[in-house]
Amino acid sequence: MMREAAFRIKTALGGRSSTDAYREFLAMDALDPEAIAEVSARRSAEHAQFAFGHSPFYRELYSSHGFSADDLRDPAAFSALPIVDKAMLRENFDRIRTDEANDRTSVVSKTGGSTGLPLHLLRDLRFPARALEWRLFEWWGVRPWDDRGIVTRHVLTGAARIRHDLGWLPSRRVQLDAFQITDEAVAEFARSWNRVRPRFLIGYGGGVLDAVRRLQRLGLTLTPPRAVAVTAAPLTAGTRAEIETAFGAPCFDHYRSAEIPWMAGECAHQSGLHVFADVRRVEIVDAADEVVPDGVEGEVVVSDLTNRVFPVIRYRLGDISRLLPGTCACGRGLPRLGAISGRSSDAVRLPDGTTIAGALGHIFDDFPLSIRQFEIVQEADYSVTLRCIPSDRPDAQTGIDAAAEKLRFATKGIVPVTVERVDSIPQVGGKMRFIRSAVPATS
Repeated sequence: MMREAAFRIKTALGGRSSTDAYREFLAMDALDPEAIAEVSARRSAEHAQFAFGHSPFYRELYSSHGFSADDLRDPAAFSALPIVDKAMLRENFDRIRTDEANDRTSVVSKTGGSTGLPLHLLRDLRFPARALEWRLFEWWGVRPWDDRGIVTRHVLTGAARIRHDLGWLPSRRVQLDAFQITDEAVAEFARSWNRVRPRFLIGYGGGVLDAVRRLQRLGLTLTPPRAVAVTAAPLTAGTRAEIETAFGAPCFDHYRSAEIPWMAGECAHQSGLHVFADVRRVEIVDAADEVVPDGVEGEVVVSDLTNRVFPVIRYRLGDISRLLPGTCACGRGLPRLGAISGRSSDAVRLPDGTTIAGALGHIFDDFPLSIRQFEIVQEADYSVTLRCIPSDRPDAQTGIDAAAEKLRFATKGIVPVTVERVDSIPQVGGKMRFIRSAVPATS
């Protein structure tokens, strides 16, 4: 109760915009799908109009594709706007920024570069992004003032760590560096965790999974949290089950990026990631960049409807997924994104020129709990190896055999496919991948 009181006093003094936004978000969650879709369409059109009028880059881009300012008033025009990618943002930083960007309204943010060269962009300080975090925590039974454990690639030290911890009071942080996960680091994390007893854990999926396996091997246990949340890695049924068993708590998937934070997340039903459609617009497009119907898998294109200093509109994130039809049993009207099945840049490439990407993330769908984790590795000679960590279930071998047959069918029998049962699969900086190929994309 003391911690909650301290949090409410703190937000009353300096976080009123966040608490107001939080209330608005909770009210939005209660609307029906049609009302939310109407809000999303209106805000999308308004943001495109704003970008046209205030960003030289978007004004030139849209004009070159035949769009005028009047055209952008029509919400139906939004899905026909050209898609932007990381290279375009990187090469046009000064021209993308708007006339609202200054030292008071913006701060430079950058991606980690794990999927390519780092990217610099501007974050709009006027948008209370922390309230989006609270919105998601509410679904998981977590409160903003709760202590938390974090598995991240941005662990601070020294004076920076002290300033950071003071800024997050009254909640406390127990951190594990996803780039430095060793037995010693995990043992120290466990000691700090059991001293603080955080209510939940959030972090990179690969890092959390690595920590789980080290804890088990070292014979260490953690005080169970209320919830575990992972991101930046495909969350298969087997991986989810392993994490939930280790922590004695539900494991939730959520979706965010350095370019556009807090885009979607699971609720207690774990049946798709609810998109924050009032402030983030998610579309799925095919190879021709045409929007596909719900249920059809394609590339994820996202728009941040809140950043007025550095608009990011119809941005190709490089992930593969689908929008789920229907509504969730939780009653929220927000649209739902399916699990990320891979990245468009991660693909198996065949000698005949065929490229196979996202579909291979589904090879264990018929026997999801037969393995704890898997990856597909392709060597430079085109040969393919399915590496998997089997589960303890009696159908483990049946599931592995079925997945191997799907992989052989997908590769059309023109490259050798072998199966390797392993005890571990490496992660880098907390991230995991389904596919690693040594065959160049231009091959």
